[in-house]
Amino acid sequence: MSRISQKISADLLLERIPVLALSGEDSSVDLILFETIMLLVEKVGADIGQVTLLPVGGQLEKLCILKDGKRWEKKIKMPRYFDPAMGFTGNVIATGKSLLVRDIWAPGTKQKPNPFLRLVQVLDEEYVSQIKKPVASTIMLPIKHGGAVFCTIELSRYRNRKPFAPTHKKMLDDFTRRYGRLIIDYVLDIKARSAINTSSKKLLSMARLIASNQPVDYREVVTPYIRLSSADAGMAFFKTGAMDDLSFRLVIWHDDEVREILLNHFVPSNGSILRDDDISIFPVEEGENDLRLINFMNRIRTFPGIRENDREFILETVKKIKSYVVYSLHMLGQELGVISLASFQPRFWKFLHMNPFLSLYNSLLKSFLLNERVIQYLWDASRKIHNPGFYCLGALKSALLKADPSLMIQNQEIVRAFNGLEKLLSELHDYGTFIKWRSKEINLEKWVRAFFQRKSARFPMLKIEYNAQTEENGYQVLASDEQLETIFENLFANSMRAITTRQSTDRSIDGGIDITAAHQNGTVKIIIKDNGIQYETVSGRGLRQIREEMKSLKGKVNITKIPYQTFLYFQHARERTTHTKLKRRPK
Repeated sequence: MSRISQKISADLLLERIPVLALSGEDSSVDLILFETIMLLVEKVGADIGQVTLLPVGGQLEKLCILKDGKRWEKKIKMPRYFDPAMGFTGNVIATGKSLLVRDIWAPGTKQKPNPFLRLVQVLDEEYVSQIKKPVASTIMLPIKHGGAVFCTIELSRYRNRKPFAPTHKKMLDDFTRRYGRLIIDYVLDIKARSAINTSSKKLLSMARLIASNQPVDYREVVTPYIRLSSADAGMAFFKTGAMDDLSFRLVIWHDDEVREILLNHFVPSNGSILRDDDISIFPVEEGENDLRLINFMNRIRTFPGIRENDREFILETVKKIKSYVVYSLHMLGQELGVISLASFQPRFWKFLHMNPFLSLYNSLLKSFLLNERVIQYLWDASRKIHNPGFYCLGALKSALLKADPSLMIQNQEIVRAFNGLEKLLSELHDYGTFIKWRSKEINLEKWVRAFFQRKSARFPMLKIEYNAQTEENGYQVLASDEQLETIFENLFANSMRAITTRQSTDRSIDGGIDITAAHQNGTVKIIIKDNGIQYETVSGRGLRQIREEMKSLKGKVNITKIPYQTFLYFQHARERTTHTKLKRRPK
C-alpha cells in the first residue's frame, strides 16, 4: 500500500499540452483530456475514466470517456440541463470536495438515499448500460474555476474488482490540487478560442455567400446559439424582404433538427416580441402558457403558406417550452428580428443567458444583419429609380426639344440641370450595386500558395507542402476572392478534422497536408491530400458549398476515397471567356 500513496507526476503531460493545444479547436480539448484521463486511469488502476463539463450556462457535457484504455466513441444524448440536487456530482458541487463511493448502485436508506438512483432515470440508456452498469466503486474529483466547480473527473472500477481505497483518493486529490487548474485553464482557453472561431467563421461564411450572389443558409447562422447555449430548443426570426414587406425567416431548432421556414407577410400582433414597442424590454423572460406563445401557436395553426410537416414541427416544439429568454436583434432603430432560447425546464432563465462569446456573436450578427438590410434597401431603391428615372429624363428631354430645340443647346442652366440629374440617377444606381459580386482574373497558383502559407503560420505543428507543376507565372482563373476562400476554407477544415480524428487514436502522428497545382488541357488542377482518416460528418454542408462554388466557376470536383484526395479543376480565364463568347454568339 505504500506505493499507492506516491504522487502522480504530470511533467510529461505538461510538456505535451502546449503542442496539443496549438490547433485551438475542440479536437485539441479531446486530445488534452484523453492524455490526462489516460494518465490517471493507469496510476490508480481504473477501468473507466470520464470528464464532465458543468459550465455556468447549465449544459452538461461529456468531454471525454475512456473505457478499457480506449476512447468510448458511442454517441450519447445527455440532458442539456444539470440539476445539482441529482447524483453524486451534486454532492461534489455542493461541498467542493472529492468523493469516494464504494458502490454507486447501493440501495441506500430512507435517511440517506442513493442520489445516483434518481439521476440514472434521465440518463442515456446506452451510456447507463455500457458505462455505469459494469462499475461499482467510483472516485469523483472537482476542478474549480473562479471559486466554483467547473468540471468533474470521474474514475471507476468494475464491480468484480476491489473498490478504490482512501489512498487512491488522496493521490488524485493531490494531482487535482497541483495540476487540475492548469489543465482546465488550457481547456477553457481552447474552448473560448473555438467559440470565437465558430462565430467568426459563421459570419464570414454569410458574407462570402452574399458576395457570391448565393442565398444565406440561416440554419448555419444559428449554429453558435445551438452549440454554445443551454437551450433545449430555440427560434430565430430574421426580417426579410423590402422596407414595406413584413416577412420573416423563422429558423427553429429542437435537438439535432433545424428548419428554416419563410413566413410571408407575417405582421406582428400587439405585444409581439417582433415589435420594437415601448412595452418590449429585452431580454424578455417568460414561462409556459405565456400569452405570446399562445398567440404565436394560434397564428401558426392557420397561417397560410406553411407545409404541414413544418407546421407540426413548430407547434410540437413550442408546446414543450416551459421557460424562454428573448434577445433583440434590433439596431439603430431597425427591427431586424429576435433570438429566443428556450428550455423544457420551468424557471430556467438564468441558465439561458448568453455566455460572453455568444453575446459577442449576437452583437456581430446584429451589425451584419443591419448592413445586409441597408444594402437590400439601396438595391431596391436603385432598381426602382434607375430605369424609370432615365425613362422620365429621356421623355422630358424629348418634350423640351420638340417645344424649343434652342433651350437644350443655348440655355446652359437647363443643360447643367439635366446633366446633374443624370449624374444623380447614375450615382444612386451605383450605390445600390457597390457590393455586387464581380469576378476578376486571379493567378490561382499564387493565390493558393498564399492561402496555405497563412495557414502554416497559424498552425506551425502542421506540415503543409505546396508543389506547383505549372509555368512560372501560372495561369489566370475567372473568380472572386470570396468564392476561392469558401472552397479552400472548407477543404482545409475537412483536412484538419480528418487529421485530429487520427491523432485522437494515434498520438505519434504529425499532421500533414500536400497541395499540388498542375496545368492540364486548358484547366488548372489542384490536388489536396492529407494524412488524416475518415470521420463522421456533421452536416455535409461544407462539401455542398464546394460543389456549388465550383459549378458556378464552370469547374469540377472529384474525390477519391483510397487514398482520400480532392481534385479541383478550374478553367483558364481565357478559355472560359472564349467559351462564353462562342456560346452567346447569335446563330
